[in-house]
Amino acid sequence: MKDFLGFMFAGLMISLFIKYWFVFAIFFGFFLALKIFGFLYREINPDAKKSYLEKKAKEDRENNERINAEAEKARKIKEQEKAEKRRKELERTQHRDADQHVLPYVYKIGKHGNESLAIRYGIANQTRSIEEYWYYAKGGERKRNPERDKVFYKPSDTIRIQKTNRLSKDLYEVLLSDFRDRKARAVIEKGSEYVKTFYPLNDDWFDEYSDLETTLKGNNSFTLKELATFHVQKAVNNKKN
Repeated sequence: MKDFLGFMFAGLMISLFIKYWFVFAIFFGFFLALKIFGFLYREINPDAKKSYLEKKAKEDRENNERINAEAEKARKIKEQEKAEKRRKELERTQHRDADQHVLPYVYKIGKHGNESLAIRYGIANQTRSIEEYWYYAKGGERKRNPERDKVFYKPSDTIRIQKTNRLSKDLYEVLLSDFRDRKARAVIEKGSEYVKTFYPLNDDWFDEYSDLETTLKGNNSFTLKELATFHVQKAVNNKKN
């Protein structure tokens, strides 16, 4: 669009020049005459030449000072922005790596972490997504029908966690902030953005539910929701027994 407007403007100027060339010639001649007159006047009058050169030198000096001041101002602003970015990054990493959190931190989580959370806590850490339904109406107009949108869930790649206590090197007691502050134990390596896995609240889980762990862990035929459902069903049946 800008190239087109530039082309149109250039064409207009050429047309005007062709049509009114004599006007341009008069102005150019007048401008040239002023330059020549000024040059001759300064050559004949040394004081005028000296005054002109001093004025030009002052203008050049002021322009250089202005350019340098603007460059220095831009440099300081850039340095301040970098310093602010470093400060925020330091605050973020300190928050992330703290043994206890005042506020939750959003960690990344992968397949293994989500599966361990579903199997050992019955929680499906999923993200709700919408596949919009669009169609072509009469006349070819493209419209959307929200009532026919498809809603589906997929494993989330993040999870909000609030550390409450450090149990060992990388093992923490945590609250699952998006799941009513449910208590859990999470493995989070210091300096890492990821939750590696979730341990059960009680280590007796591994003996009591070893069959569940063996059957479900790494089983790609089940969704997160199904893994979480298996946990709930198993827990309920054990309580009844």
